[in-house]
This record gives sequence, C-alpha cells and structure tokens, in this order.
Amino acid sequence: MKNIEEGLIKLFDIEAQVREHINTHRYQKILISELDNWSQICSSLDTLGDTGLALKSHFKSEFPVDTGLSYIYTYGLLQALFIQQDAMTHLSEAFEVPYELSDELKSIRALRNASIGHPTKNRVKKTTYFNHISRISMSKAGFTLARFYDEGESEFIDVDFKEIVETQLIGINNAYALISEKLREIDEQHRAKFMEKPLADILHSTMGYMFEKVGQAIYSPSSSNVSFGLSMLESIEEAYNNFQSALQERNELPEHIQYELDEYFHGVKRVKNYLTHSKASDFSEADARIYLFYLQKSHKSFENLAREIDEDYVEE
Repeated sequence: MKNIEEGLIKLFDIEAQVREHINTHRYQKILISELDNWSQICSSLDTLGDTGLALKSHFKSEFPVDTGLSYIYTYGLLQALFIQQDAMTHLSEAFEVPYELSDELKSIRALRNASIGHPTKNRVKKTTYFNHISRISMSKAGFTLARFYDEGESEFIDVDFKEIVETQLIGINNAYALISEKLREIDEQHRAKFMEKPLADILHSTMGYMFEKVGQAIYSPSSSNVSFGLSMLESIEEAYNNFQSALQERNELPEHIQYELDEYFHGVKRVKNYLTHSKASDFSEADARIYLFYLQKSHKSFENLAREIDEDYVEE
C-alpha cells in the first residue's frame, strides 16, 4: 500500500502544479483563447483528480459484503483506471506533449475490456473470448477472470488490484511529470524575457516631483506654472501608456486592472483639460484638486502592483 499512497500523493502534487500554471492570468488568457482546448484541459484535469480519489477510496474503504456492491466496486475500479488513461492521453494532447500508452498500461486497458468492457464477446486479434468474473473470487485485492475460447479452451487470470494500480500510477505520473516540466519551462522562458525589464522602472520615483508640479499649476496658475505642470502631466500620461503596454506584453492585464487604468486615464484627461481651459464652467479648481488627489493615491496602488509583479518574476 505504501507505493500506492506515494503514487497518489505525487499525482495530486503534480495536479496542483499544473492547476497553478493554468490559473495564472498570463497563461490562462492564452489558453482560454482556444475554448475547446481549454475545456479539454479542464475536463482532463478534473478526471485525473477524480479517478485518483476513486483509487484512494477503494483501498481505504471496507470491501462490501453485499454481492451486488462487490461487482460495483470491482467494475468501478477497472473503469476508473480506463478513464484515467484516457484523461492523461487527452491532457497531453491539449498541451502538445507527445504521449503514448506504455505496454503495461495497454495490458491494464485490455484487462478492463475483457473483464467489464466487452466480456461476453471479447475479440482480440483473431480470437474471440467469452469471459466472466468469478463471483467467489472477488475481494478488495482483486478477482479471477475466467476466459473460454476456441471450442473448449480456457484460462484463468488472477487480477491483483494492488499490482495493476501501482503500475498505472507509475505510468500516469511519468506522463504527468512531462506536462508539468513543459509548463515549468514555459514559465521560466516568460520570466527570463521580462526579468531585466522591471515594471517599477516605468513608474519611476521622479514621478512624485511631476505630481508636485501639476499641483503647483492648479494652486498657483501662473503662465509658467501651468505650462510646466501640463508638460509634467503629459509625462505622467506617457509613463502610464508605457505601463499599460508592458502589462499587455506580459499578459498581466486582467479586466479589473484595465478598468482601473481606464479610470486613471480619464482622470488625467480631466486635469489636462482643466489646465488647458481653466475657465471652463463645468470643472472648477476644487474639481482639479480632487482629481489630482485621486491620481496621486491611485499611483501608489499601481506602484505596489508593479512591485508585486516584478517580485513574482524573480521568484524561483
């Protein structure tokens, strides 16, 4: 049982790694752009996890005394193994990772087909088998499969659940690890591309000086103050245009951040209009001060966002 427990722990650990990758916005945005492929990934991941839980519960629970439920348990375990193989095939396909079932996993698949898939007429190459599970042999550990063929020939196969589940988990986890490794490489390449271009450099420290000069243009609207303040506001606007472009390039611009940036650009536009047309009746000096306060306060939030993303890009 130790090997099965360790195999299941590994299965769930790799699942968590893959989910962390696909739920990171910069990768999820790309994956969701192909909805059918995204659905295949989600379905396959869920199925791998669900079948892992089924395997865990089979060995953890008491085998039923009721004969009918014994069949349900036996059918269920073999079907879980079959479905799990399909899920890994389709997950590998969705991530474009080459994968083929090993001979060991194919033998488990063939055993499932013979036992519960097509037992009453099981065609294998040129031989047709007629199979059934020996009722008295069924237990938590496995069963005996009786097979009849070629006008009187027969054979009896002892199925060891512990052995086949251990074999299955090794094969599935090996394939899962290949997917996880590919996603890790994608992540490393993405980080390396932008690691030397921190977002914090775009929203640089001298922007505090720029906000001060915009404030002077509002509080002391002399010709020189307004002209210089307007140029500083345009520099702030340029910095935020560059910030937005950098977020887009990194795929780090979710809808809620885009919404906040749109509001920010609106605030810049209103203050710019005020400095250009200070005598407009619909926008007073008090309005301009309020908008500037909003721009300065929001700027600190965007600075924090930039630092958080930069830190994520240098974390191992």
